Amino acid sequence: MIYSQRSDGLGTRILSAIYARMLSEQVGVPMGVIWTPLGWPFLVRDTPLMHPRHLPEIFASLHLFRDPADGAHGVIVPHEEVVSTELFSLYYNRDELSGLSRGEVAQIAMMGRGVNYDFPGPLFDFMERDPARKAGVSRIAATINWSPAVAAAIAELDGRFQLGRCLSVHVRRGDILEMLFAYDLDDLASDGMTQILQRYTPLQAYFEAIDAAGPDAGGIVVCTEDDGVVERFVARYGPERVASCAGMTLTDNQRAAVDLILLSRSRRIIAPVLSFFSQCAAEIGGTVLQNTAWHLRETTGEIDAILAASTAERVGAVRSILYRAAHRLSAQNGLGLEGYYEDLMRAAPGTDRHEP
Repeated sequence: MIYSQRSDGLGTRILSAIYARMLSEQVGVPMGVIWTPLGWPFLVRDTPLMHPRHLPEIFASLHLFRDPADGAHGVIVPHEEVVSTELFSLYYNRDELSGLSRGEVAQIAMMGRGVNYDFPGPLFDFMERDPARKAGVSRIAATINWSPAVAAAIAELDGRFQLGRCLSVHVRRGDILEMLFAYDLDDLASDGMTQILQRYTPLQAYFEAIDAAGPDAGGIVVCTEDDGVVERFVARYGPERVASCAGMTLTDNQRAAVDLILLSRSRRIIAPVLSFFSQCAAEIGGTVLQNTAWHLRETTGEIDAILAASTAERVGAVRSILYRAAHRLSAQNGLGLEGYYEDLMRAAPGTDRHEP
């Protein structure tokens, strides 16, 4: 049996499952999806987001695809227990397995409890070389069994804005703010703050990219969990151009699904420097992905303003971690801002405990 099991966000779960089905079709072995909570098994987050109990919000049934005529594809198995599923990881063994034939992969998939297709991309040479791979991803994605609420939201927005003619922007905010104020400081100093700076893009960077496309660029799809961000886009471009699921009666899980589909159906995605959600949406829809350039100084300025508005005791330590991470990224990417952040670090020194 081929399974797809991941414990992170919706985009990588969906794209990994699509590739698992593609492999299933090519080697003739059934596939399914094991759905675990975020952070499973050891760092499970206390959130309904992506939790197995909330699957009916995202999908119409416990079949990931709408066409399971023979029951061979996409049965979803909820799994919340902190017990290993004992699947053989194809990703972590890819160096030894990538050159196998379809027949050899089929034999491995039928051994033991099965294999885990745990990567949102091709893991075997025969998949990588397949000229129909990209079209296959889009074909399988079109059969995903979205819940009625998700499907209705997409139909409404597509009817109003013609999504295929729109630019889209993916603006990360909510989970980033959670990381600033809830993550362990050692985790932030290790690589958490680096991830924040890669994913938090100032609004001005999006505005510049949209403005460069010209006034005839069409509608603008704004995908974000922050309704205040949507208001900023509406204020700049007008409600007749800005599409968003903000204001719709949707759960957080449904908003994530709607945003993934909206991005995938637009003609171009404007995304942060690093965004796996946007990358997955682009591949699912065969859409052009445009990552914004670094706007590190503006990014740290906006995050600094968020910290300044907080009364949390950890603000000083977080600010020190912020400047040190920005200094490293500036040096690694040739941005020439090392002196700027050295001045900020001297003005707001941190503790040795949180130095890299």
